Amino acid sequence: MAHNEQQIGKYIIYTIGIIALIGGSIVIPLYEVLGGTGAALAIHAIVVALLVKLLWTTVKTIQVRMQGAGGELGVRITLRGLDDRFRVLGSVVIGNKGDMDFVVVGPTGVWVIEVKSHKGRIRVENNRLLRDNRPFDKDFLRQVWGATYALKDTLRARFPKVVHVQPVVVFSSPYAKLGVELNKADNAYVIGIDQLIRLIERQEVQQLRADEVQKITDCIREAAKKK
Repeated sequence: MAHNEQQIGKYIIYTIGIIALIGGSIVIPLYEVLGGTGAALAIHAIVVALLVKLLWTTVKTIQVRMQGAGGELGVRITLRGLDDRFRVLGSVVIGNKGDMDFVVVGPTGVWVIEVKSHKGRIRVENNRLLRDNRPFDKDFLRQVWGATYALKDTLRARFPKVVHVQPVVVFSSPYAKLGVELNKADNAYVIGIDQLIRLIERQEVQQLRADEVQKITDCIREAAKKK
């Protein structure tokens, strides 16, 4: 979530700058600066139109980022329901592809969790995710597997035991409806937020001892520091 918050802050600064530019072009009309000709007026109109379009795009991006941050917060709160045998790491970044919303390490294994705040009816068809019978604009499965492979490579280099990592795509919105419980697409779980705790506690990816849980957690934290 920290990553989302940083991005929101950056876009807010962009928005303030764009508003300042639009305001400045009104207070000191650009066409007057350019000589007050018809061509100058046309240039002024084009510049203002482009700034307004950029402002609209930036505001929409902020809305999307805020929605995503809200979804991650909901998952963070849900993961507090795990007992103290589990370790929860948030906003884990490893390398170029290893940007993970959450990593959970516990007696049932290692879980990479990608949070999506989209609404609608979500279903799996031919290893694809569909919303209201249409494919998503982005490939969430490829995204979560990219992060999973990055984590696997990191653990392979740092931990003597072979560690299996299970990717999960969680739809956090209460308005996201998944037809079948514990869906799998391309070997990644696709679930609603209400299924998350049960999945992690009951589905065993790999049995880990308490000392292994702590060592793997330490490895991930150390790798994230060196990104």
